[in-house]
Amino acid sequence: MAPAISPVKVDEPPESSNIILPGMARERRESERAIRDWAEETRRQGRDLTLMTLDVSEMTSETWAYRFIIAADPVAERCTLLFYGARFAALMGLPQKPDISVPMVDQIPARYIPVFAKGCMNATAQDAPVRMQGAVDREDGQQELYRAVFIPFKVKPDGQLPLAFGAFNCRIVEAQALAPADPA
Repeated sequence: MAPAISPVKVDEPPESSNIILPGMARERRESERAIRDWAEETRRQGRDLTLMTLDVSEMTSETWAYRFIIAADPVAERCTLLFYGARFAALMGLPQKPDISVPMVDQIPARYIPVFAKGCMNATAQDAPVRMQGAVDREDGQQELYRAVFIPFKVKPDGQLPLAFGAFNCRIVEAQALAPADPA
């Protein structure tokens, strides 16, 4: 299944889907919460957020469990995971703390490299939050349904280094569970 990619406005509701599975609300909720929190913090600060304006102490809280910050680059091999929450680390099989000396593509599962490369690239190119959702195949014959959001920002207001803040969540399903709901 090809990933669905869409730029979004902060107050825009998520797309509807004809596939309804238990637990899908959790994956959507993480992405939507990240967009809402980002917009609220931007309003509170009265300006675009930068890495320098983020509350680092907050980044270890449960709120950040599924979130990440990536040093984005149009070349996927040069993207770097700068920060990620504990549950994101568990989903991706990552160590508790990021190793910024290792490119992102050498750390995350291969099935998610296209998702994260496109998410970072599209968010920075469009200068807008980008939602992504889809399914990826696993080696064990199952699939993972995922939802993610990538929000572009910078280290400092006049800085050139693009970053992507986001949230990611997924769940494992049997392949036959992905059949579209009966429209009856």
